Amino acid sequence: MKKIMNKIRGYFTGEGVTSSEIFTILLPVMIDQFFLVSFNFINTAMISSSGQEAISAVNMIGSLNIFLVQIFSAIGLGGTVLIAQTFGKKEFKKLGKLSAGVIHSTFIVGSIIMLLFLIFHQFILGLLFGTADDLVMHNARIYFIGILCSYPAHSIIEGINGSLRGIGKTKESLKNSLIMNTLYLASNFVFVIVLHQGISGLIISLLLSRYLTLGVAGMNLYRQSHQFNLTKQDILSIQPKEDKVIIQTAIPFAAEYMFFNGGKIIMQIMIVSLGTSYIAANAISVSWIQMAEIIPSALSTALVPIIGQAVGRGSIHDIKKLTKTFVLTGMGSFVLIHLVMLPLFPFAMKLFNAPSELIPLIFRIYINTLIMHVLFWSPSFILPSSLRAIGDGVFTTKVSLLTMWLFRVGVGYVVGIKLGYGLIGLFVIMTLEWGIRSIVFMWRFKTGRWQKNIN
Repeated sequence: MKKIMNKIRGYFTGEGVTSSEIFTILLPVMIDQFFLVSFNFINTAMISSSGQEAISAVNMIGSLNIFLVQIFSAIGLGGTVLIAQTFGKKEFKKLGKLSAGVIHSTFIVGSIIMLLFLIFHQFILGLLFGTADDLVMHNARIYFIGILCSYPAHSIIEGINGSLRGIGKTKESLKNSLIMNTLYLASNFVFVIVLHQGISGLIISLLLSRYLTLGVAGMNLYRQSHQFNLTKQDILSIQPKEDKVIIQTAIPFAAEYMFFNGGKIIMQIMIVSLGTSYIAANAISVSWIQMAEIIPSALSTALVPIIGQAVGRGSIHDIKKLTKTFVLTGMGSFVLIHLVMLPLFPFAMKLFNAPSELIPLIFRIYINTLIMHVLFWSPSFILPSSLRAIGDGVFTTKVSLLTMWLFRVGVGYVVGIKLGYGLIGLFVIMTLEWGIRSIVFMWRFKTGRWQKNIN
């Protein structure tokens, strides 16, 4: 057993970083992902008691929410890369202004998004999901307004967490996420299950969890301020130079997330056109499938500061070794996770109150995704995280946009809608797109063209 543990530590050890340092970053992110995804799973199961219309509304707005949240999340991620690289170079005096710039930028962008979409929400929902049933649209409008009102607090939390991850303080960012998600789950139980408030209960829970966590995250950042050389003056004054650098760094991340998730919204529109029962089937399928992505998603997130710091050290050896280790670990984790999840599928369908006529469809979707998870998900999503941290974000963005819009959306429309293969056809095309992305990213990494970004 000791030999096995030593071998594992060897895979996760670089020239300038120990396995303990890597696991200190990775494990809190993994726990964070577990609570984030499992709470989404439980949340969908809770709202299922309010009927297919409620599930459908939450699922529709969920895709739009992800699209918008990832805009200011991308700024937090861009800040993580800059702070990690600066930290790796041991230029500690610059960290305070960088951290303040990340928080300012995420807040400004989050607030602008909130105001714009509050003004135009009815037009946007009608444009995107106008074919949905009236009750679904009514629930969707209420839920969307509630989500938008949470963005100022949520954006600042993303900025704080991005800063903390940049210097490897993932335990601190984990505390913020755990508090936010625990408050959300507990409030959902009270307002949705006990008080039967449905969509309104979800909104109350969301706002309570975000704004209460904002205060906790602020105190958490204050306790770590000496690590950043962060002062009160940094927080209270806008730093145009730092803000500009942060936003420029975040643009490739934001562009990729926006256009990638924009494609997902188009896919959601296609699913809406299939009817309420298929929207519900998609919501249940996605909630279940995402459980398998907890560990690989954590690997993808944790790899950014790890590779960013390796870039700061100028260590090509660590970049190559740790990227390969994380990708292979992601593939192995999918095998183990699905061996556990597959026998639990019937129990999960009971939790979701899944209509019996939809269960065979959901199972076919799951089996297709299971196979493609193991083969292609990790090189498709973990590998580009490394390339972005290196500074090769323009390439990853171009690839993601082309595969999403030409293949997932274009071919998906033909196969799923025009040829009549429906929801299963859309999922097959989505997972095939993972395969295309993985081939391109593996080729890019193997050629070593990204090395031009290493000082």
